[in-house]
Amino acid sequence: MENPPPPARLLTPHPHPHPHSLSLSRPGAVAPSGVPVERRPRMMAGTVADLPRAARGHGSFLAGGLPLAALALAPIALAPGCGPSPAPAPPVLDSLEVAGRDGPKPLVPAFAPGIHHYAVRCAERETLTVTARPAVGNAAGETEQITLNGAPLPEGRAEVALRHDQDLAVAVRRGAASTTYAIHCVPLDFPEVTVVTPRAPDEKQGKRAEGLLLLDPRYDTPEGERVSYLAVLDDRGVPRFHRRIEPRGRNFRWHPALRLYSYARFLDSAESCGRTEAEVVLLDERFEVADRVRAAGLCNTDWHDFLITDEGNYLFLSFIPAERDFSAVPDEDGDYPWSTTEATHDSVIQEVTPSGEVVFQWNSGEARGDGAGPPLKFADCRRQHFPEHYAWLNSFSLTGEGNLLASFRGCAQVLEIERPSGRIRRQIGGSAPAIADGRVHHRFVGDPVPVGFCGQHTPVETGRGANGDLRLAVFDNAVHCPPGPDPNLARPPPPRTHRPRVVEYRLSGDEAVFLRHYEIPFPAPIAGSVEALPGGNWLISPGWDYPGGERPPSHPTTVVEVDPTGREVLALRFGSDEQVRIYRAYRETSLTIPLNLP
Repeated sequence: MENPPPPARLLTPHPHPHPHSLSLSRPGAVAPSGVPVERRPRMMAGTVADLPRAARGHGSFLAGGLPLAALALAPIALAPGCGPSPAPAPPVLDSLEVAGRDGPKPLVPAFAPGIHHYAVRCAERETLTVTARPAVGNAAGETEQITLNGAPLPEGRAEVALRHDQDLAVAVRRGAASTTYAIHCVPLDFPEVTVVTPRAPDEKQGKRAEGLLLLDPRYDTPEGERVSYLAVLDDRGVPRFHRRIEPRGRNFRWHPALRLYSYARFLDSAESCGRTEAEVVLLDERFEVADRVRAAGLCNTDWHDFLITDEGNYLFLSFIPAERDFSAVPDEDGDYPWSTTEATHDSVIQEVTPSGEVVFQWNSGEARGDGAGPPLKFADCRRQHFPEHYAWLNSFSLTGEGNLLASFRGCAQVLEIERPSGRIRRQIGGSAPAIADGRVHHRFVGDPVPVGFCGQHTPVETGRGANGDLRLAVFDNAVHCPPGPDPNLARPPPPRTHRPRVVEYRLSGDEAVFLRHYEIPFPAPIAGSVEALPGGNWLISPGWDYPGGERPPSHPTTVVEVDPTGREVLALRFGSDEQVRIYRAYRETSLTIPLNLP
């Protein structure tokens, strides 16, 4: 077990070409001294009621769903012969300080009256001293009361004992109006977060999307300990919620249909069907375990993806053993070494009701309908792990019509699969199917990368054109690429031909017409994700490199949001000495997260 690091150091700027950055630094990290100033604070002062002590959970919103940053204006009263009376300014604090046994603890970001959420590094159990002062001249003649977790704060100072997963709520009240400031304790082993504030936007630059970020950071310590977290962060890098998961957790996301969170939890040392076994843990809005679910009647539940449909059903991903005819698949030398009953694994998508009824199941190796061939041409699927895992399904999403967009990394292609028929509507990438089955095979047009995407993840619909053309974005890992337009001529993996990127196409007729891409400036062969946001923005998690790969230490994991022109409007960098990995990143606007008070 890693020894606890020393107390957190003061807030320091992060060396970066952007002019300002804020860093939630782990103890022991090294950075130049100085106090940064955040540009363009986005949160306004709020006027909300004091938070009741009984509110439990962890996060950023008051019970009942009212954001702490909401600006609630008092009703306008009309005096006889007068115009509308302006609403009084809400009460605010002039200063907020936190100290531990060894002295002051820096708040991240630095305190400002209009910012309502702060992070502070905390030991597993610690007693903190909180000092708060109201702004001078808030309202002449009116008394302002400051409370800490609902209790009066005598002379603006009090001590409170708490754990590293708890929060503090400091409220300043004047009459019926109040403003609450939340202080979120962050464990010493939570990875360092640096928020790079972009330059002030110009008329051509878009804005960030609204909402909070759901992430799953993890890293290995030098002593070999695995540290894995679920986290909800705001745009200032403040963890509104965090929970360490043993042994590992991945793909932390929100499902609005049932108002549940989910993550895939690895079952330690458990294997089934030759694969690492996982379960999907469902959490309610207070982050309490609501259920633990697995695929029905299959020997494997895989961790790569999970969805809850609008109907409230569960979509699982599984790999199951099978025997397939690979005798017509050539190897690198043009020989045909594989048998008609080659041992392999099929990729399976299964839809299950909460009561356990299977209502849809699709298998990558099974023909659907008389005379039809398998959904995938096996000769296309020699990109990775062939023949053990020829298809290598790694992600799926739902279109606006309710169909599946599924990514087959081993075949360098994406399929649109109709629900519930299982018919293939579209194929993007790969070669034309051997047997015509009614699908549209889209060829790449106008892409500066002739082979299109390869090694890809997270296909997602970004919208529809005026004539109904589907627009598709994909995280292109730029690995396991075919050497040319005919994947059947594949030889040993060619040199990397292009950078990893997020790429978008318009699917029109039989064409996948290139629209735009955003390039990742370093190798990213593993994982990676893109989420389509309102206004055309993309939220991108860039994955990570192979152990001992080419990715330089100067490029730590960075989750970025880019506008439609490709400009960064947000960048969160994770880690300093440790290599932090984030599987996927999501942004959500409908979260209601109560604070976790001691």
